[in-house]
Amino acid sequence: MGKRTTKTVPSNAEARKGNWNGDDRRALNVETNERGQIFSHIRQKWLAETPEERVRQAYVVTLHNEYGFDLDQMDEELQALARRGSGRARADIVLWRTAQDKNDSKAPLIVVECKSDNIAIKAADYAQGEAYALYTNAPFFVTHNNRETRYWRTRKELLPGHCEEIENIPHASASDKEIQELIAKLKTFKEDEFADLLHSCHNVIRNREHLDPAAAFDEIAKVLFVKVWVERELRRKRQRQNLLRSIGSIRS
Repeated sequence: MGKRTTKTVPSNAEARKGNWNGDDRRALNVETNERGQIFSHIRQKWLAETPEERVRQAYVVTLHNEYGFDLDQMDEELQALARRGSGRARADIVLWRTAQDKNDSKAPLIVVECKSDNIAIKAADYAQGEAYALYTNAPFFVTHNNRETRYWRTRKELLPGHCEEIENIPHASASDKEIQELIAKLKTFKEDEFADLLHSCHNVIRNREHLDPAAAFDEIAKVLFVKVWVERELRRKRQRQNLLRSIGSIRS
């Protein structure tokens, strides 16, 4: 067997926690040891390195490094009483708007449900995490493994199983207005809606630019490639402004 690769972070607790200080924010890494354990930055202790635990700790690093959430805004393995007090719901990761909101036991902002990589993400498979989000009035819910991540908004006025998929979750520094806009507007297209939109755009390009259908399709493909690039940049949090919307505003 080859030598195990171990990712480490500084050994002192302060370096592990990291601090937000503009561009000086310390990045976290996934830390493992030769005893088959993985380090929980949130709980500050070593845990058994199960497949699901690897997924969870890697996503904690993502939430900290890319979304800007500090460790004192997060918690792991939390349980909440069901609405009728007859059962409990568990959440893999819970995030609050601020550390003070967490200390005051206010409703969380985001609930994350993690699964091992051999499980394809389906909304029905994550009922436990969705239930926790509903019970605690969290507006956002994430289903995650290392193969894919999907984002949802909870529908408090409906029974469980009716959460709606959205494009992303808010950054830690998002304003209240930005969070409300995500809750209100950020819905993904259904397949037929997306096909109808592409068809409409194709017709506009064909008619305005006087192109044949094949050339108009090539122009649509260029737009889609740019869209994919922009969304990847947004997801990596290198650029939080949607460039496509900005360009559209200038051209209009």
